[in-house]
Amino acid sequence: MKRFRFRLEAVRTLREVAERGQREAFGAAQQRYATAEAAVQAAAQARRELFDHVAGTRSGVFRPSEQTAGLEALRQAAHREAAAEKDRQEAATARDRARETWLEARRALQIIERLEEKARAEHREAADKAEQSLLDELASIGAARASAK
Repeated sequence: MKRFRFRLEAVRTLREVAERGQREAFGAAQQRYATAEAAVQAAAQARRELFDHVAGTRSGVFRPSEQTAGLEALRQAAHREAAAEKDRQEAATARDRARETWLEARRALQIIERLEEKARAEHREAADKAEQSLLDELASIGAARASAK
């Protein structure tokens, strides 16, 4: 019996490469999301600290220039936090899109893997039948020789 050869080996190789690339892209998207999440946390913490500082300066002598500068700094901190949140949302969308693309590539690879498993099982079954046929033939030849004696 011939050695097993999967006819779609080249397709499997291409799909493995594509799946690996999509998995790496998903990993990069996850990393970008984690970085964006950390940036949101840092911006929120900075805004809270700035707010506490501005609130602390209000309890003393009122200085209009300090108040204006503090409020402007708070406005800018809120703007930075909003921008970080927007980046996080974009990173989450990109991460979800990359995950779907990777899962689609994974499913395509699994289809080929199942086809290969099925082809291997069919080949194994054909080899077993051929071997059994040969054994039956040898047994019948042996029986014929024994009865001829």
